[in-house]
Amino acid sequence: MALKPKMTVLQPSLEKRKWVKSTPDFALESINLPRQCYVFLDRDDYLGTGVRRDRALEYFKVPTFVGTKTCFDLNGFFGSQVTYDETSSHKCIIGLTTWFRVLIKMVQKVDSKSHDTLPEYVADDKKGYRWFEMTVFTRWDYPDKHQVLVVDTPSDFPDQLTTLLQKASASQQMNFEDPLAMLTSLIDQIIVYSDISVWRIRDPVRQMEKSRMRTGAIFSEVHEMSRHAIHSSEILEATIDTLKDLQRCRTMVHDSFPSRPPSTVSEPSAVENATATAHLTQTYKHQAYQYAQFQISLLKALKLRADSNRERLKNEINTAFNNLTMQDNSVLKSIALLTMVFLPATFFSSLFSTTFFNYGDDGEWQVSGKMWIYWVTTLPATLLIVILWRVWLGNSDAIVAWCKGVKKWALEDQGWKGLWRRRNGKENEQMVNEEAAVQVDQVTGRNTRTF
Repeated sequence: MALKPKMTVLQPSLEKRKWVKSTPDFALESINLPRQCYVFLDRDDYLGTGVRRDRALEYFKVPTFVGTKTCFDLNGFFGSQVTYDETSSHKCIIGLTTWFRVLIKMVQKVDSKSHDTLPEYVADDKKGYRWFEMTVFTRWDYPDKHQVLVVDTPSDFPDQLTTLLQKASASQQMNFEDPLAMLTSLIDQIIVYSDISVWRIRDPVRQMEKSRMRTGAIFSEVHEMSRHAIHSSEILEATIDTLKDLQRCRTMVHDSFPSRPPSTVSEPSAVENATATAHLTQTYKHQAYQYAQFQISLLKALKLRADSNRERLKNEINTAFNNLTMQDNSVLKSIALLTMVFLPATFFSSLFSTTFFNYGDDGEWQVSGKMWIYWVTTLPATLLIVILWRVWLGNSDAIVAWCKGVKKWALEDQGWKGLWRRRNGKENEQMVNEEAAVQVDQVTGRNTRTF
């Protein structure tokens, strides 16, 4: 890591029609940034020392907890902090800080895909994938100071964002009076990378579907791609929630800006006067809201594509299992065929080795006159086994249910033990009655037995 890390800065030109790129040093002593700019910082430079990270958070007025490992390990979050002009009767917003986190997982692209002309974002290593854990900090101060810091982006992110900004500036200049104006093109570019991520997971899936690799070799690759697809779906869901939180923040901020200058104000402050002059029109507010909803809908569509990749991978796994089952059936058929080949020889060998056949001393083959006993016992037994097997196949469920009912009956009072107890009880009662009758006969015909 360099002693003086570099940062990539994009700032508008004086006529606000072009964006200029520069790479100054990221100074630890003081952070001196243009009034409107995007700043891109490498992940290692941001996390290099606690002083550098804390200094950046302090400049952008972000809580220090955002820089802890707890927040850095999350797959997404959004936060904001508003500053009001307490001296104004209208409580105008004079400052806004936002921070959010978006993750993108890139896998190595398939070279045979002609539609993927973008560069390779994954180094040629054993992992075959790379995480881009983008954290964004924004600071807006009234009336038009707008600075955005983005950490850990793909190498061509500044150039791609510059292209988007140039196209947007050609039709309409960016309104820096909107505290969230600079996030629109930034989120557009994040959506582009999310789209690349989803399709680079889809391409290997399609390749597996077309090639139908050997079943034993498919499980390892499918497992890896399933893991990537699960991560892709997870982080897209988190990104959608993040943009929804940003949309709620946008609504709150825009609602606090007047759509037209207030008609009557008594002794307004200087900031309030400026706010009344530089307001956001109702059309601008609605268009900003609607475009943000469009961005959310794009991510929802990508989320569906990511879920589709997961389902297709599940289908490949099921297909592989079915192929394994078919292979097992083929093996069983081969074993059955071998058994049938040797079965006649085995049968006759066993039959002729019984005592019903004998070779005499003269070398003649003798057959016992009791040979009919073998057929009388063997044929009915074989027929009985076939019948029992057929009955079991056709009525296995009913037989199992009947066995369970018999077991339950045996465990309850209606079982054999219950029958035995009731039988013994009746016999004892009969013996008692007989003894009582004998005593009545012996003692003057009166019943002297006490119960």
